[in-house]
Amino acid sequence: MPDETVWRTMLFDFYGDMLTDRQKEFYDLYYNEDLSLGEIAENYNITRQGVRDVIVRAEAVLTEL
Repeated sequence: MPDETVWRTMLFDFYGDMLTDRQKEFYDLYYNEDLSLGEIAENYNITRQGVRDVIVRAEAVLTEL
């Protein structure tokens, strides 16, 4: 089995269209563009916890599929 990041990227490639636009954007920035939670939060003017919550929900959707 591939490592966790590769696995999550593959899930995103296959099922990314099932996510909301915000989930897709944050997930892509975090896993594919390698931005930190803080960097994403700063760019979108929200908290790090807010970014983390969106990514965790996106991961749950992708894993469930």
